[in-house]
Amino acid sequence: MVQPSANDCRFPLGLALGSGAARGLAHIGVLKVLEEAKIPVHLVTGTSIGAFIGALYAAGVPVAQMEAAAREIDWRHMARLIDPVLPTSGLIDGKKLVEFMSDLLPVRTFEQLNLPLAITATDIQSGEAIIIKQGNLLEALRASLAFPGIFSPVRFGKRHLVDGGLCNPVPVDIARALGAKHIVGVCTIPKVTKDAPETFLPMKSTVTLPDKSWRDLFSAHTIERAIRQFLTDRPITSAEDELEEKMPNIFKICAQSVAIMENEINDLRLRLNEHDLLLRPALDDITLLEFHRADEIMTAGEAAAREKLPELRSLAEKD
Repeated sequence: MVQPSANDCRFPLGLALGSGAARGLAHIGVLKVLEEAKIPVHLVTGTSIGAFIGALYAAGVPVAQMEAAAREIDWRHMARLIDPVLPTSGLIDGKKLVEFMSDLLPVRTFEQLNLPLAITATDIQSGEAIIIKQGNLLEALRASLAFPGIFSPVRFGKRHLVDGGLCNPVPVDIARALGAKHIVGVCTIPKVTKDAPETFLPMKSTVTLPDKSWRDLFSAHTIERAIRQFLTDRPITSAEDELEEKMPNIFKICAQSVAIMENEINDLRLRLNEHDLLLRPALDDITLLEFHRADEIMTAGEAAAREKLPELRSLAEKD
């Protein structure tokens, strides 16, 4: 684990790929457009699924191969990646996920990559954002993808790491700190619109709550239902739905908490951290675990990149 240095050499164009679970497959569509347009990327930073897809790209895996792998993922395929453990710090160990990534990645360390790559994770004890750019690539990816409460934290030295999206959903600042001159960020988290606080709260407050469309997409019911279906590999009955409406369980609480925090942090960081261009695919109706909708997710990423292709070309041509 290393912290970025402002003294690192400069890279003409850096790509920051964000978190978003299934929605992160849109990164593949963006990479497809960059590849077709022959726009070179010199540095990649990634969080969660953005870290994994960034690692594939930095390792030289063809975009067509990424597309083919994404299309093979369905509920049954995902169920095979589950390795349940006694729920002390997480429900799933994550070793099968590492095996899945290992099958797709032709390298095992950062040093073997074709492009510089930095991955973000979160120290679950200190809350510190951790940047990893050397050593064991698979363990770094496992840490960055460790959704809290679902996957067990990953021991990394003296730290216990979880999903990087908790601290840095789209790591444009890491790309800048590592020396990228121009930065393209890819955010697959739908933009949150909010009502005025007074609409919901009887007293003056700085707290705001999301509007109905955002609540529908990231509601505890929607996310928790997807997680339960993912873990049980069977349809959820209406009777189970009615029961869950009465009392939130661990899946509902974890999923909704992370969704709220990630959106708030993402919105703040994108306002504060300088980037040259932000691609935001239209994914408003895609939920976190709908990997079976890979084709339309990748198409959304491709459309977002094609719409901004003139700007992308311009950045690539700048000194």
